[in-house]
Amino acid sequence: MAYWRKYMEAMLEAQAAIIRDQADAIEEAGRVITESVRRGGVLHMFGSGHSHLAAEEGFYRSGGLAPVSPMLDPSLMFHEGTEKCIALEKWDGYATRFVVPRFELRPEDTLMVFSASGRNNAPIEVAMAGRKRGLYTIGVTSRRYSDAFPSRHPSGKHLADVVDLVLDHDAPPGDGLLQIDEMPELGTTGAASTALAVILVHAVFSAVIDNFVQAGETPPMIRCPNVGSEQEALQANAKTLAAYRSRLPFI
Repeated sequence: MAYWRKYMEAMLEAQAAIIRDQADAIEEAGRVITESVRRGGVLHMFGSGHSHLAAEEGFYRSGGLAPVSPMLDPSLMFHEGTEKCIALEKWDGYATRFVVPRFELRPEDTLMVFSASGRNNAPIEVAMAGRKRGLYTIGVTSRRYSDAFPSRHPSGKHLADVVDLVLDHDAPPGDGLLQIDEMPELGTTGAASTALAVILVHAVFSAVIDNFVQAGETPPMIRCPNVGSEQEALQANAKTLAAYRSRLPFI
């Protein structure tokens, strides 16, 4: 079977496993975030390296939630240098000193932190800082990946150990879904964690929106300006975001 087809089938199996094994966690995350938003809270989202893509995906997304603040640090993204990013996400104290202070974390807020391996310092530090400030903290990670390697954090803990709730996408160690049998020295290919993390983001957002709708409340959503009247969508978004603008530094 062609590798691309094997990959697509493996991803379908991974999604089916999430539906089977993570339903309760998704609903709990949706419940907690719903209550936070009702209290005027914001959902903060953090990841480093490729994991920052999942955090950014949740921000200002058509059909998504409005009160979302991605904790973006260019130094922890690859476009400013992969080697720098890889070094800084492992640097003890970097996120505590240079990332967390840039964002207003309140007890009524929630925090979602992404890390496939769950072993690097930056996501663990952000999660610890959030819980210390009283935020309900959700870790999107793979326990299977974490269990395969020791933590790099001085505490010896992985991301799953320092959060209130784990959303486990179960990406394999090394992230690749496919073994390259013809050349085993190459390891695996077909990364899964970013795509699965994004699926979990939208599953949770859908749960939040469902909670509002079932209660007869209008959810604070971002409207799509590329469908129907662009002006109406932009005006609706501006009205929705007015209550959160001071909390969302990247608006």
